[in-house]
Amino acid sequence: MTTYTPRLDLPFIEGAQAQKHVTHNAALERLDLIVQGAVAGFDATDPPATLVEGTCWHLGDAPTGDWAGHDGDIACVAGGGWLFITPAVGWRLWDRAAGVLRVNTGTGWEAVGGAPDLDNLPGLGVNTASDTTNRLAVAADATLLTHAGGGHQLKVNKATTTDTASLLFQSGWSGRAEMGLAGSDDFAIKVSADGSTFTEALRIDAATGAVTLPATPATDASQGARQLLSYRFRHFLYADQRWCAPSSNTGSANASQNLGTGAEPSIDFDCAALLISAGSHIDRIVLAGDITSSDVGDLEIGIYFQHGPWNAGWTNNTSTLRDTIVAPTVTGLGQINGMVRVSYAVDYTAPDEGYVFAAIRAAAGSTLGGTRYFNCSGLIGMTAPN
Repeated sequence: MTTYTPRLDLPFIEGAQAQKHVTHNAALERLDLIVQGAVAGFDATDPPATLVEGTCWHLGDAPTGDWAGHDGDIACVAGGGWLFITPAVGWRLWDRAAGVLRVNTGTGWEAVGGAPDLDNLPGLGVNTASDTTNRLAVAADATLLTHAGGGHQLKVNKATTTDTASLLFQSGWSGRAEMGLAGSDDFAIKVSADGSTFTEALRIDAATGAVTLPATPATDASQGARQLLSYRFRHFLYADQRWCAPSSNTGSANASQNLGTGAEPSIDFDCAALLISAGSHIDRIVLAGDITSSDVGDLEIGIYFQHGPWNAGWTNNTSTLRDTIVAPTVTGLGQINGMVRVSYAVDYTAPDEGYVFAAIRAAAGSTLGGTRYFNCSGLIGMTAPN
């Protein structure tokens, strides 16, 4: 009965054995295949269509065809057929396809040469140690993530809506601020003084984009709710570039108040305007409208607040006061087909009850063949006192 070596499973030549060369050649054949061993690929399951003598593969799970039943073996082409060799722990094979030397650890074939396999690492620590929670840990003065020729995105993904995908900022390993998707798909920012109790400061609704400030009172204690007031009038545009505002002293929708041709409108007040109460705070003014003719190259707009005293006529600068909310400015509207729009962010609090109105004229460079019009609609965003 033929006996075999314990490690490489090579057949011994028995005493008085006939045809000793057969056993000897079989041992040489196995040595030729497994010493300095190399395989065409790892975890192969389908035999090749063409057999090349001396070529080997490491077989994966459930191989097919001639390889069936040889899971984990090394399959080699020898003598025109297949020779299957079962590897032992410690054997090394060169993976031709990956260019990596692998060693059999008993639980798998680990790479020990060539390009390192950095996929599916259990953890990575840079200048520190990773753990089962912080699989990637970096201890450094800064961490740089940059582009590879274009843009760059940092992605934080969560499994379901009720999970958390966020950035947590800590002080002494205790959380102080967090922003992201915490328990919902709304974007939120929250802060903490002790690392345990957090206060939500801002929330952006995922469906609508509406912003709320949960920890900020809607208004100052002396203020009411924020509101939008409508401003809608018709403005004449004259060839002599006079400032005009809608007139309040006639029933004609086309009437206008001439406010002069200087750098600023005159102080005379006989305009249709929007009355607001003392203490009202204006934060935004939006004007939209339709310029009726290509004669108008652009508009110049100034927005003012006119107020008291209420027992005098408002016809000159000794009987009325005027504050500038938006200084006269060329808006950049130009002449376009359809509606045009400008928006001003302002910070103005009315010192008295009075009127908000817009003075408008054709900008320099406009060549008007007659009187033109700017049909103006607007919204004034403000918070009125209680």
